[in-house]
Amino acid sequence: MPDNLNSIALNQYSARFTTTVLNDVYRSQDVVTGAGLLKLTPVRQVNLGILNRLFEEWKNNAEAFRSPYFDFSNEEVKSALEEFMNTASQHIAVKRADLEPLLSESVKESLKLLLTPANYFEDKIRAVADAEFTHAKAEQLLKYTHIHRGIADALLGRLTDSGSDSVYQTQAVSWLYEFKDNADLIDDVDQHLLQFSEIFPINISELRIQESGKAGQQAHKHESFFDSAFSQLEPSTARPVAPRAEPASAVISEIVAKANAQPTPEKDSLNNRFKVDLPKPSDDQSYGSVPVRVENIAGSIPLGQRFMFVNQLFDRNSEHFDKAIYELDRVKSFEEAENLIWHRYASKYAWDVNGEAVTALLAIVKRKFA
Repeated sequence: MPDNLNSIALNQYSARFTTTVLNDVYRSQDVVTGAGLLKLTPVRQVNLGILNRLFEEWKNNAEAFRSPYFDFSNEEVKSALEEFMNTASQHIAVKRADLEPLLSESVKESLKLLLTPANYFEDKIRAVADAEFTHAKAEQLLKYTHIHRGIADALLGRLTDSGSDSVYQTQAVSWLYEFKDNADLIDDVDQHLLQFSEIFPINISELRIQESGKAGQQAHKHESFFDSAFSQLEPSTARPVAPRAEPASAVISEIVAKANAQPTPEKDSLNNRFKVDLPKPSDDQSYGSVPVRVENIAGSIPLGQRFMFVNQLFDRNSEHFDKAIYELDRVKSFEEAENLIWHRYASKYAWDVNGEAVTALLAIVKRKFA
């Protein structure tokens, strides 16, 4: 199993996974409760990771109450503070902006645990520099570990057998490397990958640095250094394999061809020729003003706006854009189109659902069904 993961691919996958989950969850509610966090995703480790972060924040908030001017060792004060914090913990309510970073980090950490368990557990052991690995830390690690739980259990067991409440971090790490390759303590990776894929398809070869590196070497086996050097400089991504974007020359040719096919008044300026009037969200409570019905979406998108959609929404891939518009033109209602946009394109390309480009696209789509 590789020692490291491709951080770029990991970040991109995490962003798309997170966007897909949050677009669905916050469609019908403003906050997520503690019970909602327990079943937020089909990946239990991701949900536990979020709860672990909230637990740490909960403890930090309790410590923030302490002040040199009051006696927090007083039993009455301790009891009242504990009761207050316990009550607060029963009323978890997390808004999207606050949950997004928690979910994103938990996805990345869960994949690290799944694919590189030794690195994950060593990071947990060494979380605080020069601190000892205590029984309390081992218990918390076990409590919030679902994937490869056997390793966390073995660490706690080894510490308990030592007869000590704590050991040096180096000792705990040495225990870890004794049984990190024990097949009885390691889960079936494929089983957990299927759960991640329920939310967003995952390409494991792009996350693993060593495997993607070998694949690259085989692909360029018969090429010269000058042919392969530039591709080696480009990091792999977590984006699903897609057709290559059109070369710049093809894009320029397309601009010229469409411009020539649509002659403009003799004194019309170049700026006015490609000017795009975007609908203002304030004109309509949902996606903009829709005064005129159009027969098809593809034919109603101005050239300048097309480039905005391709660049901002479809990763500069015009083929992906054309395919999406074709699919949208074939649906029978705005509800079907909206469902296609949110559940396929927004999640696949990690759209900013409140952005100008998304708002403009929805306004055009809505005009077909006005």
